[in-house]
Amino acid sequence: MPTRKILIVEDESIIAEDISDCLIALGYSITGIVYSGEEAIQSATELRPDLVLMDINLQGEIDGITAAEEIRGRFHIPVVYLTAYADENTLRRVNVTQPFGYIVKPFEEKNLHTTIQLALHRHQYDSLTNLPNRSLLREQLSLVLENQKELPEMIPILTLSLDRINRINSNLGHDIGDSVLCKVAERLSNFTEKINLVARLESAEFAIVIKPVAEKQDAAKIARNILDIVAQPMIFKGSELYVTASIGICLSPGDGCDGEELLKNAYSAMYNSQERGGNKYEFYTATTAINSINKFSQETCLRNALKRSEFEVYYEPQIEIKTGKLIGAEALVRWNHPKRGRVSPAEFIPMAEEMGLIAALGEWVLETACRQTQAWQRESLPPLRVSVNLSARQFEQKNFTERVSEILRETNLDPKCLQLELTEGLILQDEKAAARTFTVWRDMGIQIAIDDFGTGYSSLSYPKRLPFDAIKIDKSFIRNIADDRQNAAITVAIIQMAHCMNMTVIAEGVENQQELAFLCDRECDEIQGHFFSQALPKPQFEALLKSDKCWVM
Repeated sequence: MPTRKILIVEDESIIAEDISDCLIALGYSITGIVYSGEEAIQSATELRPDLVLMDINLQGEIDGITAAEEIRGRFHIPVVYLTAYADENTLRRVNVTQPFGYIVKPFEEKNLHTTIQLALHRHQYDSLTNLPNRSLLREQLSLVLENQKELPEMIPILTLSLDRINRINSNLGHDIGDSVLCKVAERLSNFTEKINLVARLESAEFAIVIKPVAEKQDAAKIARNILDIVAQPMIFKGSELYVTASIGICLSPGDGCDGEELLKNAYSAMYNSQERGGNKYEFYTATTAINSINKFSQETCLRNALKRSEFEVYYEPQIEIKTGKLIGAEALVRWNHPKRGRVSPAEFIPMAEEMGLIAALGEWVLETACRQTQAWQRESLPPLRVSVNLSARQFEQKNFTERVSEILRETNLDPKCLQLELTEGLILQDEKAAARTFTVWRDMGIQIAIDDFGTGYSSLSYPKRLPFDAIKIDKSFIRNIADDRQNAAITVAIIQMAHCMNMTVIAEGVENQQELAFLCDRECDEIQGHFFSQALPKPQFEALLKSDKCWVM
């Protein structure tokens, strides 16, 4: 556990130094010693200690109780009083500030240590954002609801989730993702419009307790303003970054009897807001609760799917134009749900990315495809290259290259039979790191392909700087290529550019004879799409491979 930082507020310098020496001997870090309430507030603002040890009688114009109330209200930093005062009037004022401990001088070292430890344990701060965490939120929310239960107004409880934060983590790295969370936490903490409490729940989720409002639309207005504040641009490494959020709102007492139920219902509304595209708020209703239960059920099923072997790898044939031979296959994952049947990848892949499961799923596909390809080779079937898509989450793993090497070694697959496919966005997030990784892969004998080429940015500048073997033309350019002059021009330009750089060109999504004829005339190298075959489960693909079929171009 990291060393806890303590701010000492004491009007007598000799006593303050003694307390400091005592705490240092007990293993604490002293962020500073101040002598007035004004200095205490200023130091708490700048230093954000883990705990404030507060005397009551201080220098300056405000006493320790007033300073403690300000510090607890603004920064949620726990305060322990260490004072010679124990009269009834003082204790009554102290109780209003909800202290985490009260020690009367003279004190014993053991009592001081125990009180501080209990205070820190009770407080349980979120270490990244320095906001109260879920445990402290429950405690504070219970107090808010108890104090307001006799009032006619409503208390809005909001839960907020940042939209697509996993894309930021995947494309820009977790350091930038953490910086985004801290910036949002700072904005929410500084948003003073009727906010009672802000807490971090988990991952990229926050809870906000609003002061009592008279009308439902008052809560809606505050939620809109919060969305606007979150959406303001952030500057990281000299570049602007934009994020949006989804908010769920429930109102006490109408939407729940206690803090846990209110948070659960706010979550339901928040999930519904996410499903509608994000950057909006939703009020809790019974319908949103049903929707969130369904989504939760899907996420639970997806989490268990790998354990229960519900995933299956399909293989989409890749045909060489010159020979009409099946020379490769793209490995694609499919989910066979025990009750729903086949679940579309368009549904479960984004969910896996959002839940952080995509790396484990991608590694399973890679290992399965390599093992199966080697098994076909052992049966002396025609030689085959297998292509596997990589997610950004896989690619950013520090040991991923070593893991690829391990899989090839464990499956005994010749690296020349493996092609790894990466998207433009993934490559461009750190081109230098990508170049180093690609060089290692090429030295191993692995082929590298750019997937969905032409749909990203800088498409005509980076291929010459990186060691690619193949470019895959996205199916959006192939569609209606015989009639769409723009698509035709782009496709021809890609083929010519790739051939000038000694790269193979693979066209995706070929659906009809006209598209095939166009690509044959322009000397495209390889083709895949439903005109030849859809992606096939292992037995059917194996039968196709054994048939040694030759397509007529």
